[in-house]
Amino acid sequence: MGAIRLQAVEKWFGDAQVIKGVDLDIADGEFVIFVGPSGCGKSTLLRLVSGLEEISRGSLFIDDRDVTAEPPSGRGLAMVFQSYALYPHMTVGENMGFGLKTAGAPKTEIESKVAEASRVLKLDALLDRRPKDLSGGQRQRVAIGRS
Repeated sequence: MGAIRLQAVEKWFGDAQVIKGVDLDIADGEFVIFVGPSGCGKSTLLRLVSGLEEISRGSLFIDDRDVTAEPPSGRGLAMVFQSYALYPHMTVGENMGFGLKTAGAPKTEIESKVAEASRVLKLDALLDRRPKDLSGGQRQRVAIGRS
């Protein structure tokens, strides 16, 4: 994915400041989790990084490239929403490889990346199942793998 750096990022909705000067460095390949109570700004911060919300002040860099004003399509990121967005007629493996397939990746690359992601996400024994046959947590991990 690449390194992500937020510098003094703020988000305002009218007179209400909801993100207050966030400085954050995330190394390439680092796994990060935002934890906090409802309404503290976790989702808003993710929406700012992905470009689904506009940053009011501050800067966002991906691999040292300023993407603050870039649209979501120019950032090279994916965001998984709570609804999972899985195709019910596809297996876990097909769901995870779908983005690569639509991008025209070679079959061997798709198989390799799905195998690696499924191993990391502990889904390798579930690749032939359909979403309806999974628990909520398993569906969530499939959606993460797909992104």
